[in-house]
Amino acid sequence: MKIDFKPQKLVNSLVFEEKIPNGIRRVLQTSGNHSKTIDMELSKLDSLGNAYPKEYYVSSFKVYDTKDSSLLKMMHRQVTGTTNSETAIVTKRPDGKYDKALIIRNNDIVKKD
Repeated sequence: MKIDFKPQKLVNSLVFEEKIPNGIRRVLQTSGNHSKTIDMELSKLDSLGNAYPKEYYVSSFKVYDTKDSSLLKMMHRQVTGTTNSETAIVTKRPDGKYDKALIIRNNDIVKKD
């Protein structure tokens, strides 16, 4: 994603944007019957640890229900080496409990726990 590319729909839903040590943090809020708040961090490192000077990648995000501030889903990626990364994913089920998954990329091997 090119960070300076801001279509009108993004500008309309952007609550704030700030620089953080490893990239940029954006908070977006959607409107409508099922409004959500999206808190995302963008980093120059992709999931393989490659850095690109002009593009950013979503390194983590959290999606909240705006009505009751409950967490709906979350993804957090940590790059641990040039070809290694760990991605934790949490998703809320209809019964209110959470499903958790961990994706580990080690060179060309991808393992899901």
